[in-house]
Amino acid sequence: MPRNYELDSLKSVEQDAFERKQRAWETYADLRERCSNAHDAMEFAWHDRVAAREEMNSEYANMQQAREHSRQVWDEYGRIRDNNNYEIERLRAEADSEHQQMIACFERASECYEYGDKSEAPYWSQEGHAHKDRRDELNEEVRRLCGEVKSAKQDAEWRAPKVDASVFHQAKAVFESAKARHEAAQEEFKQLKTERDQAKAEFNPAQEEYKRAKEAFQKKLEEVKASNQRERDKVLDEAGVRYSERKDAKIVKKADGTTQVYHGGVGSGDGYGHGHTVLDQSGRKTYDRGAFEEHGGQNFTEDGKGVTIYDRNARPGHEVKGIEGGIKLRPNSSFRGEGQDWYKGKRSGIIGHSTQFYDDGVRVSRDTKDGINEENVHWTDTRLPKGSPDYHKRPED
Repeated sequence: MPRNYELDSLKSVEQDAFERKQRAWETYADLRERCSNAHDAMEFAWHDRVAAREEMNSEYANMQQAREHSRQVWDEYGRIRDNNNYEIERLRAEADSEHQQMIACFERASECYEYGDKSEAPYWSQEGHAHKDRRDELNEEVRRLCGEVKSAKQDAEWRAPKVDASVFHQAKAVFESAKARHEAAQEEFKQLKTERDQAKAEFNPAQEEYKRAKEAFQKKLEEVKASNQRERDKVLDEAGVRYSERKDAKIVKKADGTTQVYHGGVGSGDGYGHGHTVLDQSGRKTYDRGAFEEHGGQNFTEDGKGVTIYDRNARPGHEVKGIEGGIKLRPNSSFRGEGQDWYKGKRSGIIGHSTQFYDDGVRVSRDTKDGINEENVHWTDTRLPKGSPDYHKRPED
């Protein structure tokens, strides 16, 4: 059925009204929720303020206690560090002296070997090793004392980390913020309540406008449905479609002004085994084939002519993969056998041709000279090479 532009216009008006109503509702619903949240925030703000003050006082006491503990721990570390550093300096000086004596003894031993006084060389070598052992003992003690200082510092860092006063200041800031929120929540609630009431006042007329637009569209829709049904019944009456086949009948308006009616098919009007009726521009029946009746020129009425394009009964059980063909009419032809030469002189008198292709490569073709009667109906098995004896043999199925 053609589009009804008045119905489209009413639908557009309804849609615009619906969108305005939805926007008004969303604004109102959002403000209503925000107003409720602001009221809850105002109630909780006082409790937050009291809790924040208690937390601030507690953090201040903790900060003072941590500072006193840190002072004691680091004082203890300072005593260990100072005592050990004094001893470390003394031991390092002694180790340096032992190292210098070691070098002197080894050089003396080397000179004895070099100048031939080999009897004294072992003595100076032994003395050099003695100074070396003493140096190593002193250095080991230095390392132990350094490790003791390092360990004491690590212990102090673990027992008394740096006191962070920011925790107290953060708690104080939280308290001040809670106080400010409590005061601000009251003003925010009052403002949102005013905006909420205004949004509600705007939503009510938008909702009424949408209801009126919806009712106008529904009223026109019922009129259009009734008009379309009357037109459908008129076409089905002209086509002579039985009442048992009308519910699923399919009506198609063609560009040439004809009306194609498909009826009685399995599952739908144009389903398997459907009937086919054609009405011309004047509503006259030019082709009438009942459901499950054979295709062919016998179905054309006195005023109708044509050629079979699609024959469901030609080869049941195989899917049709394509259809080609039709009738070549002369310019301004009224289609009363006035056609052009289909084969361009190769076969005179032929004005129509059709070919039906199947899923297995087989096809059936037919010609017509008058648009009603068929001739030269022949099969082609494209699976076989051209010239094969069975190339144009009708398949057994």
